[in-house]
Amino acid sequence: MRLKLIYFLSAIYVALMFFYTTVEVYGNDMKIIKEKAIGIANKEAKKLGYDVESMNIKITKYNTPWNEYLSKESKTEYDIERKKRLTNKEYWAVYYYPKPQKDQVMKGGDICIFVDANNGEIITNIRWK
Repeated sequence: MRLKLIYFLSAIYVALMFFYTTVEVYGNDMKIIKEKAIGIANKEAKKLGYDVESMNIKITKYNTPWNEYLSKESKTEYDIERKKRLTNKEYWAVYYYPKPQKDQVMKGGDICIFVDANNGEIITNIRWK
């Protein structure tokens, strides 16, 4: 019985040391997974007044300051600032767009929220009217 207790406590010690060293080695380099990025973006979109439950979601990971929502050639003041914020970052682009009703033409109401893939911070967003 005593030997089993020693083995049990040793196993716990090894597991704790493994966890501690893993956190120590990787530190802030833990990546934000897709599901976590969606949760972060959902919270931000709701804060901005969007009903995310009634919208479709598309999520893509990028590491360039341009993407399918922000043109490489765009020279607008807002896009230049967005590109600066996205430069040298790996991020999730979480795009929300309204679910179309039957025989309805889409006319805006969508939003793209950019979530840092390393720390989960909101980098910027693009809203279409």
